[in-house]
Amino acid sequence: MSALKKRILLVSDMHYTTELTYSELKKKYPDSNTSAAAGRTFGMTQREKVEKIYEDIIRENERKQLDAVLVLGDLSIDDYDFRNLPINYCMQFRKECLDRLPCNYYVLPGNHDSYPNDEWRNIFGTDREFVCEVGDAVFIMADTFCDYPARAASGSDLTMINEEFIIACLEKYRGRKIFICAHHIDARADDNPTVSPTLRDIIKDNGDIVFLFRGHTHHSEVIDLGAAFGGKRLVDIGGYGYCGIKMDYGWEFNIYDFKWAWGYQVLEIYDDKILTYHVTTDNTYNAKNGVFEVSESVSDTVEYLIQ
Repeated sequence: MSALKKRILLVSDMHYTTELTYSELKKKYPDSNTSAAAGRTFGMTQREKVEKIYEDIIRENERKQLDAVLVLGDLSIDDYDFRNLPINYCMQFRKECLDRLPCNYYVLPGNHDSYPNDEWRNIFGTDREFVCEVGDAVFIMADTFCDYPARAASGSDLTMINEEFIIACLEKYRGRKIFICAHHIDARADDNPTVSPTLRDIIKDNGDIVFLFRGHTHHSEVIDLGAAFGGKRLVDIGGYGYCGIKMDYGWEFNIYDFKWAWGYQVLEIYDDKILTYHVTTDNTYNAKNGVFEVSESVSDTVEYLIQ
């Protein structure tokens, strides 16, 4: 029988921000510039959403103990320093959710978490780009939004993966099981703005790399990167974000579709295999297009056999 060695939860895209509307915040803080996605999300206040994320993680930990939680970006819609909000919501999320967890946590910035490296280190204790080890497993936490601070509502611009950093990590941790994580990694092998041709070939030929994980898309999917990446799989881990749709009257963030259902990814490392699967959590979505009751489910299970 396989023995479970480590259990990791990956989560992304909380988009924590103010409850105030643009005009309300402007009145109190004239230099501020809140997101159109501020306020309630699917009927929940921002604080209620944070509490749900915490409760979902705790429930998963109660099933079987978690050894770590990895957060793959967009904790906030702070868009430093484009929005100039009076509260640092990355820090708020850390205090209100992450600091309460019963296990270690590690955090990557997303495009909306566009804090300079020194400020990021002050909040989370690591650089924006780093490596964390959970038992024998190695997680390369790559920063693909290092063109900060933000200059627009979409936050930092997407940047190439730091090739030298990845190569150095692969050399240092040779023979270990390695997972590459980023807020966003473009999956197109023929036109990939985040992976250089050299790095693509290295990923293709490196037998230590098990999976690549990303957030950003707000939905769950397992993508076979094909022969160009040696058949490696890129896992969209889902998230707790909104569904942004362009309407005649502007952007709408409260239209529901199941592909946007909230959830997280679990990674289980056994002595003879590695499993990853997506958990869609139970929730009631009060959306512009109706009220939707969603029950918890598990999907997209992928198995990797350890040689």
